Amino acid sequence: MKLYYAPDTCSLSPHIVLRELDLPFTLVRVDNRTNCSADGSDFLAINPKGYVAALECGDVQVLTEGPAIVQYLADLKPEAGLAPPNGTWARSR
Repeated sequence: MKLYYAPDTCSLSPHIVLRELDLPFTLVRVDNRTNCSADGSDFLAINPKGYVAALECGDVQVLTEGPAIVQYLADLKPEAGLAPPNGTWARSR
């Protein structure tokens, strides 16, 4: 997994969750002014909306909304208890 981030943005919460769950990931810094990532890629090819956070999973799957990213990550390790189980009333609330 790759987490595209920029300082002082909403990419902090997915970063914290990745660390909390001890999941393997790579951080890729994005320059919000140029939309260029530290690995040299055009960030707009990853997220056409142009903002972080973005989580790249595998070759073609990308999540670009912070709440969706942290929910996806919490579901990878449900035993950690970071989110209520899927399909429950507590999850919807």
